[in-house]
Amino acid sequence: MKHENTSRSKLATLVSSNHQRQLLSMMLSGFFLIGGAYILLKPETHPEKVINLTSEDKMLIYKYRGIYGGALYISAVGEDKKNVTMLNQNGMIWNTKLSLGEGGARHSTFTDAMYIPRTLHVTWRTDDAEPRENSYGLPDIFRGFEGGTILGDYTVQVASRIPDEVLDFIRKNGSSLLRLKIRLADHAVLVGWDVEEWYTTKFGRRTFRYVMPGGDFREPQRENGEVIERGWMIMPDGQKVEMDWTRACHQLKSLRR
Repeated sequence: MKHENTSRSKLATLVSSNHQRQLLSMMLSGFFLIGGAYILLKPETHPEKVINLTSEDKMLIYKYRGIYGGALYISAVGEDKKNVTMLNQNGMIWNTKLSLGEGGARHSTFTDAMYIPRTLHVTWRTDDAEPRENSYGLPDIFRGFEGGTILGDYTVQVASRIPDEVLDFIRKNGSSLLRLKIRLADHAVLVGWDVEEWYTTKFGRRTFRYVMPGGDFREPQRENGEVIERGWMIMPDGQKVEMDWTRACHQLKSLRR
């Protein structure tokens, strides 16, 4: 399963151009990951026609119908997060990072909606942790990390949290992409989302904007390089706080929810 996820990661390469990302959204395939095995669901295929599906499988297939991929955004806030291992609901490697620092977000793409995990178990460790060995007995950071001291250990719900109205919007706007955002904070793993909506300006220029944000955090919104709306994050007590992501995590300003 690791090799499948690795090949998917290679396929979903970093996108250096917004136009490339728009083109990718038109080329995404329809493969779904169910219980650790890949199947191809044609648009007319009904969940009940596929064997060995749980009620949750059926719910998610229906929920994400017509959503064939999107953008993935992984970042950190507060202390650097090192030797990061992310496992999906099947205990399979979903993503790994040697180090994540504040302001060092990683962007990539994913090619089917069911790549989004039902649950995500995330750990990060001290510097003395080591990569797990691959089938050849060699250290491989793509297999996650072990040893050292665990500094963060969190499990969060992901796929079920994205609202139906967000997915409905994407289905109705074929050039739009779902953007899944995972942010590692000192106190939690935060899950967020929005839609990368492509549109034509009144001057005829093709561009995009982020709309329909939700979840546990949002980045500052900028226009012509200037911050027009500060970012925010949900704290453990449920309070929404406004923050400058480029400064230390303690520089927060409380907001009403």
